[in-house]
Amino acid sequence: MAGVFRLAFHRIAPRRRRTGVEDWRWSLAAADPSAGLVSGTFALSDGAVAPYRLWQAEAPKALLVLLHGAFDYSGAFDEIGPKLAGRGFSALAFDQRGFGATRSRRHWCGIKRMVHDVADAVGFLRNRFGDLPVFIIGESMGADIAIQSVAAQSALNISGIVLAAPGAVSDAFRRLLWGALIRVVSYFAPQSEINIERISGGDFTPAGAIRLLGDPLVLRGVRPAMAAGLFDLAVSTVSAAAKVNVPTLTMVGSKEDFLYTKCIARLHDALAGPKTCKEFEGGPHLLFHWQRADEVIDLTTDWLERQVCIGQSKSVATEPAANPKGPFPVPM
Repeated sequence: MAGVFRLAFHRIAPRRRRTGVEDWRWSLAAADPSAGLVSGTFALSDGAVAPYRLWQAEAPKALLVLLHGAFDYSGAFDEIGPKLAGRGFSALAFDQRGFGATRSRRHWCGIKRMVHDVADAVGFLRNRFGDLPVFIIGESMGADIAIQSVAAQSALNISGIVLAAPGAVSDAFRRLLWGALIRVVSYFAPQSEINIERISGGDFTPAGAIRLLGDPLVLRGVRPAMAAGLFDLAVSTVSAAAKVNVPTLTMVGSKEDFLYTKCIARLHDALAGPKTCKEFEGGPHLLFHWQRADEVIDLTTDWLERQVCIGQSKSVATEPAANPKGPFPVPM
């Protein structure tokens, strides 16, 4: 991680200007005008609103909810959203609580609230497009929220989930180490902030690197309360996976630069439903921003189409209920 990020600690969090309209315009300036992008906000069940981006397929075969990772926002899917729509999947990405242009930016709002927001997003899509199969695609933190949402809300009737490098802390040493560190910082410096500045974008597409390095809506600092919330999410998602019975595709890069791949493997093993896993040789943590992201999209859409066909034929999934032991043993 040392060559990817620059870390700094502030005893008192720097004063930050409020997110403005110009920040939102910056994030939309590079959008492809031919992509059919619709943007706006939709209402959440507690009265808040969520900024969203929607890429509409001409004749959608399924609906997708796209969940971004920590510090990111819905703009994370600006490159893949049009590609998904072009292959027949209407895709909705929204700014999750505490991130992007939400009013709660920089504040951790809790797993339950974020899970309710996913249900609101699913309802928004179904009200707009009707009763089509719904899948959730999550990246890093978003993958954790996808698992938590399906585990806690079986009534959502999700047809499957795609997990790109899900955040997971499963071994006792890391739980103790990071848990103790966060508690110490929270106690002695509750108003502090850890600044996380990405300094390398060599593995990403040009547009992805520019966005990650310069987009004003990407968070570059985390306060103790948010760090504690993200840590609790990463720990609790491993046990929540045992309640996920829907088909799941898990993907990870061999050059994972942020997470411990054995923890991701344990999370994948804990999933209760039909599951497939794939390791991309040379892939970084953010697979959807990778220079070879088309390979990731190809695998994702092939898997989605297979699940749609299985659902339409009402046949039993052909994927095994459990994989052999090992991190990611199934080549695709």
